[in-house]
Amino acid sequence: MPLVASPLDVVIGVNGIGMGHSVRESEIAQHLRARGHRVRIVTTSEPRARYFSEQDFTVLEAWMPKLIEHGHRIRKRDLVRNNARHVLPGLHRHRAVRHALTADGVPDIFLTDYEPNVSRLAAHLRRPLISVDQQSKYRYLGLPPLPPYSQAPDRQRLRLFAPHPDHAFICSFVPLTSADPKLEFLPPVLPDAVRNAQTSSEPLCTGYFSHYFHHGPGPYVERLAAFFRDDVPDRRLRLYVQPADLPELTAHSGGNVEIRAFDRAGFLADMARSEAVFSNAGFNLIAEAIALGKPLFLVPLPTYDQHWCAHAVADAGLGVWSAGLDGKEVREFLLRVDDLAAAVRDHRDRHLAGDPRKRIAQFLEAMPR
Repeated sequence: MPLVASPLDVVIGVNGIGMGHSVRESEIAQHLRARGHRVRIVTTSEPRARYFSEQDFTVLEAWMPKLIEHGHRIRKRDLVRNNARHVLPGLHRHRAVRHALTADGVPDIFLTDYEPNVSRLAAHLRRPLISVDQQSKYRYLGLPPLPPYSQAPDRQRLRLFAPHPDHAFICSFVPLTSADPKLEFLPPVLPDAVRNAQTSSEPLCTGYFSHYFHHGPGPYVERLAAFFRDDVPDRRLRLYVQPADLPELTAHSGGNVEIRAFDRAGFLADMARSEAVFSNAGFNLIAEAIALGKPLFLVPLPTYDQHWCAHAVADAGLGVWSAGLDGKEVREFLLRVDDLAAAVRDHRDRHLAGDPRKRIAQFLEAMPR
């Protein structure tokens, strides 16, 4: 990869409950570094900080306020109650991050993936702010209501997290459009290990179910494991869960069902050779499954984002979604996996073929300094 003549000093802010944001921004950061740019990371949790540190990036941990929705909106009293005790130490940490980032000169550009600190830093230091995420579609596009879920909390967070981006890259696994020149739509940012993976189709289904506050993977794992043991003995089911959930859920292993602690490399390898994928409806996992040509059976968590993603998958003919894991729905899905897999591969080849990392890098390099 050719090095640029005038390297940039880029700061990337990374947020998120899970690790999907980190995986995407890691790919962008590595691509920029390979082109000769300096890249530093601002993030808001120890697991994410460790993830980037292990890739030899300079990482600064900042504070992020809790913006938890109730009744599908973020209420001011909840904002005050959840953050009052943490504001002062959070501001001290923010100042420490700013000092560390500017100790040897002001960075050229700030990128934010749903992370608020770099937005404030960009405004304070009068530097360009570029958002790279998938959530921004909820802020800028007139997407349909999905009762009882509302996109209003996502819009509120985005207005607080990135008040005035100079340009917004919105990643999507389905085609989206807008006439706004500040918006640009890109395929999902995916690791080369996914884009270049060798795939096959064995009599195996792979799944992963995650936590979201009081919603855990237990009921999904129990229901799906019982169905495969009793109704689909000719197929294997391998479900991945977080290590903390493994002691409780290993009881559902046995026969053609196996429960494993989540390991990203192992999970991707199993997805690549599976007939189909069962999961909640997180953006990153959906994008990776589509890139691997695998149809999806989705059980969305109780958020607008997950329900929008699940509806988008079903509307594009890439899989199905369900409010639970009804045996009849699973059986009908498995009968259609070959046709669905062909549709997924066709969709992938038409809409996910481009590498968005190159476009993002070229845009940043062309910006005036």
